[in-house]
Amino acid sequence: MIHDREMAMAMALTATRRRGWQGLLVLCAGLLAGAPAWTQPLVQTSSSPQSIALPVVPAVASSARTPLPSSVQIARSPAAPAVVANGDFDWRAARGVLFRIHSPQPGAPDSLVFGTIHIGSPAELGLDAERVRHAVQAQRMLINEVDGDAPWQPSYDRYRFLAPGQNLAMLIGGTQFIELATLLPEHKGPQLNRFKPWVAMTLLEEGLDAPEPNARDASQRNIDSVVEDTARAHGLKLVHLETLEDQLAALDCTSPAEYARVLQERLADPQELRAETERSLAFYRTGDLPGWLADIDAMHGLDAQAKVAEQHARGCLIEQRNARWIEELEPLLRGGGCFVAVGAIHLTGQEGLLAGLARRGFEVSAQPW
Repeated sequence: MIHDREMAMAMALTATRRRGWQGLLVLCAGLLAGAPAWTQPLVQTSSSPQSIALPVVPAVASSARTPLPSSVQIARSPAAPAVVANGDFDWRAARGVLFRIHSPQPGAPDSLVFGTIHIGSPAELGLDAERVRHAVQAQRMLINEVDGDAPWQPSYDRYRFLAPGQNLAMLIGGTQFIELATLLPEHKGPQLNRFKPWVAMTLLEEGLDAPEPNARDASQRNIDSVVEDTARAHGLKLVHLETLEDQLAALDCTSPAEYARVLQERLADPQELRAETERSLAFYRTGDLPGWLADIDAMHGLDAQAKVAEQHARGCLIEQRNARWIEELEPLLRGGGCFVAVGAIHLTGQEGLLAGLARRGFEVSAQPW
C-alpha cells in the first residue's frame, strides 16, 4: 500500500488546508506505558513492530525562542549512533525517525531530517510536540513536501474525477461499487461514482473527507502541522519540494483502469487495510522504517495484476519523487541549518533520501530526541 495519498487527498476532497495524515491508512502510516513520552529514544533496534502503550502528552503552547534543552541539541556528538558502515551507507541499519545530516562543506552547521507520518496526534505517535517545536525553531529553514496553505484550484479536479462517460461502478463492477458505498455511507452515490479509483482507495484508508473531531485542539494536530506552524511562527524560511499539483499528478499516475484492480482486491478484503494501518503505526513508533518499507513491498492481499498497478503507483509516489527531491535538497543541506520534514517512508531504502544524501558525501546518523 502506498502511504503518500493523504496530504493531497484532504485538499482534493475538501479544498481546505489539510490537518491530518494517515489513517494511512488508517494509520497513517500507514502510521502511526509507563514512562512519559520522550524518556525513551525513538531510535529502536527492534526489527519487528511492537505494541506500545502511548502516554498522553499535554500540549504546551509555543512561546518565544528559548534555548534548546540538551536532549534536542544537534551538535555533533559521538552518542548519536552512526549508520555509515565501512564508507557505505547501510540503510537497513538506519533506525529512527530523526536523522542528523552533517554537510561535507567545512564549517556548515548540521541539519535535521525528520520522517513524519500524516495522521495521528503527536501523543498518539509517541512524540513530544514541544520538543519537536524546539528542534524546528533552532534551524534557519524548514523544507517540507508541500505548502499546507496551498489553495485548491478548479483545474485540479481532473486528477480526482473520472473523464466524462466513465464511472467507478463501470470500472470495478456493480457489486463492488455497492460494497464501496456501504463502507463509505457519508458519500452520496453519484459523487462517489465520479471518483477515480485512487481517490476511493484513499477514502477507504483514511476517511479524510470527514472533519477531524478535535481540529481546534492544538494537542490533536498532526505532526506535519506542528512543524509547519512552528516554522511560520518563528520566522524560518520555508521551502517546499513540490506544488500541490505535482503531488496530485504523482497520485494520479496510474490509469483508472489499472488501479481499479487494486480497489477491487481491497474491497474483497477490507480488513487488510485495517491490519496494514496497525502494522504501519507499529513500524513508525519503533523507528523501523526498513521493516515498514518491506511490508509495503509485500503488497499483502493483492493478486499479480493488482501488484503491477500498485508497483507502478509506488514508483511515482516514492522513487520518482525522491529523485526530484534530492536535487533540491543537496544544495540546501550543504549550507546547513535546515529542518527537513517529509513522509518517513521517503527516507529509507536504497533509493531513499538518506542513502541518496550519503552517496553525495553527507554524513548521516540517527539522532535520538
